[in-house]
Amino acid sequence: MTQPKRKKDEQAELVKLFRSIIPGDFVKVLENSIQRIIETELSTILGAEPYQRVEGRTNYRNGYRARKEPLSTGLGPINLSIPKLRNGSFYPSILEQYQRVDRALISIISEAYIAGVSTRRMNQLFVDLGLSNIDRSLVSRCAKQIDAEVELWRNRDLDRRYAYIWLDAIYTKIRTEKGVRPTAVLIAIGLKEDGHRDVLGLRLGNRESYYNWKDFLQSLKERGLERSELWISDEHDGLIKSIEECFPGQLRQRCIVHWMRNAQSKVSKTDLIWLLPLLKDLVGSRTRESFELAWRHLCGVVEAKGKEKLGNWLDDTYHEISVYLEFPTGHWNRIKSTNPLERLNEELRRREKSIRIFPDEKSCMRLLGAILQGYSEDWTSGRIYLSEPLEKIREIQKRPGSVESPRDGLEPCSVGYASSVGLQPVAAR
Repeated sequence: MTQPKRKKDEQAELVKLFRSIIPGDFVKVLENSIQRIIETELSTILGAEPYQRVEGRTNYRNGYRARKEPLSTGLGPINLSIPKLRNGSFYPSILEQYQRVDRALISIISEAYIAGVSTRRMNQLFVDLGLSNIDRSLVSRCAKQIDAEVELWRNRDLDRRYAYIWLDAIYTKIRTEKGVRPTAVLIAIGLKEDGHRDVLGLRLGNRESYYNWKDFLQSLKERGLERSELWISDEHDGLIKSIEECFPGQLRQRCIVHWMRNAQSKVSKTDLIWLLPLLKDLVGSRTRESFELAWRHLCGVVEAKGKEKLGNWLDDTYHEISVYLEFPTGHWNRIKSTNPLERLNEELRRREKSIRIFPDEKSCMRLLGAILQGYSEDWTSGRIYLSEPLEKIREIQKRPGSVESPRDGLEPCSVGYASSVGLQPVAAR
């Protein structure tokens, strides 16, 4: 049976009673109890008690650090020591009521509720989370902590070189003085030289324009980024132009999945019966030879059907979708499209559905930044995403017949390259 809640004066009397029974010692008992819980949690994570020899262990204790602020309790503040590890970091779950993303979500819902912009659905979500009695000071403290963490993460230094960088944008809604407006969220993820992925950054913009993309890429450059062996993105004019200006002479792969959808839009629905299987054969190619064969077959059928407009478009886009063929075959499924970033975008959309309309830009950056920061930390310390080292990618690119960078005076995957492998333009056949 649930016990009734005590009133504040009853709680104060209980505290006085404890202090009268064990004057000054109860705080120490509570401190030792919490410290022991922390030590037990760490032992569970490491699989070993202090000074215990365990075969195969990969991490060890490495002293302690004092908690910056004493833990506030009803009996008074208590001082705790946080154990340190040789590799990585550890923070006790007992000291953190909510994870970063949960705190971000709570703070945004609270802000929307207090500001009076919540809908009936948001009010219900607010109640379901048990936040009906939350006050402004708690919201402010929670938001301030998250904002500081996200800002520090967004401005961290980047590596000089990455094997691959994926770029894409999603749209959300933010309330402003002039009403609700759609806002573009520009996102970049990269593959580090050690094979791990990382979220490089994000930026909010009123739309997916050349100026917004250029500002975003310039910010990555200012944080230390110099080169990516391959940029993967959709065919957006502003994005392409900004890459060429900020990182000139670097290769870019057009997302072949978006390209396939664009090709379907060039014909009528009845033509999709014969076009779609040909496109799928091309996109699903597992070897360079099968890609070239599928391309010849596609162009031949398009010419036979009299689709001159589609044939010219195919000629114009060949060099944009075939760059990935010059990289390790085991990477093709990951680098020929922006799908690795699309999966991340789906997670962002799933989380922001509970908000629907952000109260302001700061709250939007708080939630999405907290989510991306969590992925960044998990990816860089988790399993390797692609095993081929960056040096091997460079070796493949230097082989005879490989796509050379414009820094050597050649255009990447030019029409001349298509001719060299027997892929003549449709109009010439």
